[in-house]
Amino acid sequence: MRVLLMNHASLAQSEGGRLVRKWALSLAAAGHDPRILLVDEGPSIGDGTEGVLVERVICRPGDAAADLPFELPRFVAPHVAHAQHTFSTLSDQQLTQYRDRLRRRLDSLIDRFDPHVLHAQHIWVLGQLSLESGVPYVLNAWPDELLEYDRDPRYGALADQAAENAGRILVPDEALARQVVERFESAADRLLVMPNELVRDAAEPVEQAKTSESLLAVYQAVLDERFGSLR
Repeated sequence: MRVLLMNHASLAQSEGGRLVRKWALSLAAAGHDPRILLVDEGPSIGDGTEGVLVERVICRPGDAAADLPFELPRFVAPHVAHAQHTFSTLSDQQLTQYRDRLRRRLDSLIDRFDPHVLHAQHIWVLGQLSLESGVPYVLNAWPDELLEYDRDPRYGALADQAAENAGRILVPDEALARQVVERFESAADRLLVMPNELVRDAAEPVEQAKTSESLLAVYQAVLDERFGSLR
């Protein structure tokens, strides 16, 4: 199966990113064809994907070669003197640039790769672009993003569209599942608390096999619901 995994921030900087790397390696080890689309600041130590193809939309101020001429935005600013950009601090123009550049890269990847399914970390922009693509998609939800949707209606509107049409929304635990259902009532019947093999950070062959099996079960269910079961 061809799977396009998407994440905002490098694979080493967030729990979601580390899981994307684990999932991609597990799928590849099982003979499937994963690729990764990242929005980040460029390659960094700890991003190793061992042969899985990675494409990037790079955020870097002052670099004419970068895709986006501003710092990588974050969901929540750390409590430090020089706070990093948050999504709420992006101007409308910057948000439009972010979304348009990511959409063009996603469209290009879909044309070249023809994925069976998209799997994006976070519901909001990545999910809404997945909806626009027409490819069946799965989303992950994480706590920080829910705060952003309440803070900034621009992202809340995008997230509402993405959640309503997602094949599945995966969460790490029951507590977050309750929060997601509160925020997106229409997604209750498509919400899935991830089994341990999807969350554990382990690379043993047996663990990789369990991980790929669990992911493929989710993806196949989404495809069967969209196109009808061929089995």
